[in-house]
Amino acid sequence: MDSPTSAMTQDKTVAEVMTTDLVTLKLNDTLRLADDLMNLAKLRHFPVLEDAKVVGLVNQTDLLHASMRSLAHHTKNTLRHALGMVAVKDVMKPPNTVSVGTSIQDAAGLMVEKGIESLLVLDGERLVGLVSRTDLLRELARR
Repeated sequence: MDSPTSAMTQDKTVAEVMTTDLVTLKLNDTLRLADDLMNLAKLRHFPVLEDAKVVGLVNQTDLLHASMRSLAHHTKNTLRHALGMVAVKDVMKPPNTVSVGTSIQDAAGLMVEKGIESLLVLDGERLVGLVSRTDLLRELARR
């Protein structure tokens, strides 16, 4: 039997817990820019847009793996220089998206099923937010 707490959590949607102040990247932006933004703004996930349409996602793990590959191929360069030679489009992953009305329970299930840390939230085809595992855990901790 569900407790009142779990029922309240189940009724919440991703729109109620998502992050809406997003920093996005473009396909031809470099990983150096992504790294700088990650370090300055303390962000871990970047939606990638092309003409306002979501086309991918780059996260902290993608950047780390790409950094190692880039350094392996450009051994005489500094990390910053090597990252400046790689475009976001070359390392981004396809976006995993949900609609604003998706329950946080369904979002959590999707993240577990796919082994991912975040979902991009769309209103129609327009990007309106990002919900991360941290957002969902924070909501659960409030209960």
